[in-house]
Amino acid sequence: PPKKQGTMDSGAIAGIAIAVIIFFIAGLIFAKSIYIVQQAEAIVVERLGRFHRILTPGVSFVVPFIDSPRTFTWRATVLDPSGEISEVTTNSCRIDLRESVFNFLRQEVFTKDTVYVDVNSIMYYRIYDVHKAVYEVEDLLGALCQTAQTQLKEVFGNMTFSQALASQKSINEHLVKEFSKVFAAWGIHVERMELLDLQPNMQTQAAMKKQMVAERTRRGEFIRSEGRKAAMRLTAEGTKVVKLNMGLAEQEATRKRSEGEKEARIELARAESTALEVLAENIKSDGSSNVEYMIAQRFMELFRSISDSSEDKLIYLPYDSRGLQGIIGHLPGVFGRGASYGSGVMAAPHPKTDEFSELN
Repeated sequence: PPKKQGTMDSGAIAGIAIAVIIFFIAGLIFAKSIYIVQQAEAIVVERLGRFHRILTPGVSFVVPFIDSPRTFTWRATVLDPSGEISEVTTNSCRIDLRESVFNFLRQEVFTKDTVYVDVNSIMYYRIYDVHKAVYEVEDLLGALCQTAQTQLKEVFGNMTFSQALASQKSINEHLVKEFSKVFAAWGIHVERMELLDLQPNMQTQAAMKKQMVAERTRRGEFIRSEGRKAAMRLTAEGTKVVKLNMGLAEQEATRKRSEGEKEARIELARAESTALEVLAENIKSDGSSNVEYMIAQRFMELFRSISDSSEDKLIYLPYDSRGLQGIIGHLPGVFGRGASYGSGVMAAPHPKTDEFSELN
């Protein structure tokens, strides 16, 4: 009957609804009771608000509605497509155990020489104890930032800005050592620290630029001075070598000239000596003396000079003409024995007398 058919349809719909509800509840219970943990991840499970256990990589089962995962708030540092560093804050029950990067907020610190510096640093870390990271500190992000700020102020307050620029490696090593001591209680192992930027204020930057320009100018002047100094030294050394070589050459040339002049004078002296010997022998063989020969030669030169000039000359002869006649009379004997004189009469040989007696 129609009434019975309607009752059967209502019962079928109710059965389907109940089946759907049961299936949904079963699926919910299954989803709450099974967790698949990825490699290098961990999940903290609490039972009725208390720590129960840590789920390791793989498939894990929990009691639904009694066991629940603990939510963990963390800030991740990533590179955006433009290449800039950005931060993403996440709330998840899955804790990443891989090495990660934590970008500290910019810290404004003073150096020992009162330079105001804006410091930006990052930390490479990994969580090795999930229990400590979740339960040992209330706000892990705030604790890390405050600790970094304190350590950076302490480090930069003990050195000047120039020392800080030249000691970034030692600063990184010191921060790693200090952070490892503090963060170990929170289950974090610090792998390394990196100072990304040390940015002074605008006035300090302007002063540093002026100092840099002055230092470069000073270095340029110093290098030019050193170049001029080296050039002058090399020039002096070259001049010294040239003068030394010229002196040696001049000394050698003088020695050679002296030796040549010596040899020439020796040869001239020998030639003159030979000529004088020959002349003396000829004069001696003619029966004359050297004095008579020299006086006759001077008379001949005098007469030759008189004949070469057309001007009137006044010649003074000795008052004793006999002396002049005697000298002239002996001229034939000087220039050759037996030579004709005057009218062709052969001159008599002149007796050999003393040379000084003739002058007397």
